[in-house]
Amino acid sequence: MIQLREYQARVIEESRAAYAQRLRAVLLCMPTGAGKTMTASTIVHGASAKGNVTWWLVHRRELLSQASQTFHSLNIPHGTVQAGHVSNPYARVQVASVQTIIRRLDELPAPDLIVFDEAHHIGSASWQAIFEHFPHARVLGLTATPWRLDGVGLGNWFEHMVLGPTTGELIEQGSLSRYRLFAPAMPDLSGVGTVAGDFHRSALSAAMDKPQIVGDAIGHYKRLCAGKRAVAFAAGVENSKHIAAQFIAAGIPAEHVDGSMSVAERDGAVERFRSGQTLILSNADLFGEGFDVPAIEAAILLRPTKSLSLHLQQVGRALRPAEGKSEAIILDHAGNSLLHGLPDDAREWDLADREKKKRAAPSEVPVRTCEECYFVYRPAPKCPQCGHAVEVKAREIEVVDGVLEEVKKAEPRAKFREQGKANSLDALIELGRQRGYKNPTFWARKVWASRQGRRAA
Repeated sequence: MIQLREYQARVIEESRAAYAQRLRAVLLCMPTGAGKTMTASTIVHGASAKGNVTWWLVHRRELLSQASQTFHSLNIPHGTVQAGHVSNPYARVQVASVQTIIRRLDELPAPDLIVFDEAHHIGSASWQAIFEHFPHARVLGLTATPWRLDGVGLGNWFEHMVLGPTTGELIEQGSLSRYRLFAPAMPDLSGVGTVAGDFHRSALSAAMDKPQIVGDAIGHYKRLCAGKRAVAFAAGVENSKHIAAQFIAAGIPAEHVDGSMSVAERDGAVERFRSGQTLILSNADLFGEGFDVPAIEAAILLRPTKSLSLHLQQVGRALRPAEGKSEAIILDHAGNSLLHGLPDDAREWDLADREKKKRAAPSEVPVRTCEECYFVYRPAPKCPQCGHAVEVKAREIEVVDGVLEEVKKAEPRAKFREQGKANSLDALIELGRQRGYKNPTFWARKVWASRQGRRAA
């Protein structure tokens, strides 16, 4: 018997009501940790009981394994389709790799229901081909973030979206962990261009693969979450290897994993992490989706991204509750939270294309970084973490004898030109010192974050 939470039962009922209205494709949007797999499995169980053939499609081996484990726990008979084999071609339910089943579309019984896990990837060639190959099959999409990076709305594929609870609601219910988020520094990305809506991968990896950046991450790990199991998100494979090596050199057990490793190597590394033998598990684009280890106590963000979806997937890895875990720690060395906001910010999802803005705001919900402890919080008079009071400078008007003169526009323009010539974070900090600012580093980081937000447009 599947035990559903109230909101899971609600979204199942709404999904079935949409199909009853003869809609073909329904998108189920629920935050990371809300139990999308368990919820959708109930729909699959009902479809199978009626004799319908269901395909549950994933794009990574870890997702396939987790879906299969869930089906086993719920006594849902199924086959698996992945590279090299089909375990049971006659099973009514198939858990399949998109990359494999695309080559076998006519070798298995045609599906009556297709479930696309992590459906924000839809639109890529293989996914699109499957979607179009079975026009009479109902489609159920699962995602925590219904946004494609290119801004194309999922309404091009789905006719109705069912919304689950918000991340904030799940935290209040205890279904997700409370968290503390720190953003100690903003990386210098002045030389990193954009490709397909996100930072150029090789250039990003080079910009982030610097000993001082990782050294800063190690220092904050020791200060804020020493001894806790943390997943580090790197900007590239070599960057990830260097991160693991530097943690090891600092006396902290760490391992690197990537997609080129064998199944046995990756599973072994994950199991050592689960057991606590390894404290730091560093990866590059491997564990943003589908890595379900509730014992993760911290996330170390070392991979800047313009993708809100990727950012929320990464921080979501640390938010799953576990016995003895009072909170999650997020160390944002990538500055992603200043661009995308906090994990539990209220966000309005819809199926429409996102409007392209001439200038992208750093975050719809403003956040503030404490000058003293680097805690990130919504604007307030004092830092909730350390109590540091935000200094509010009153505008001072100096009265002097003399003749009023027109303020020339050239003067502020010259000041902005001077600021514009500072093409790195260090250069901005030095400029702040020259101008006599009380906290030139904090000022420079704010200017730099704003500048990166404009480049994201």
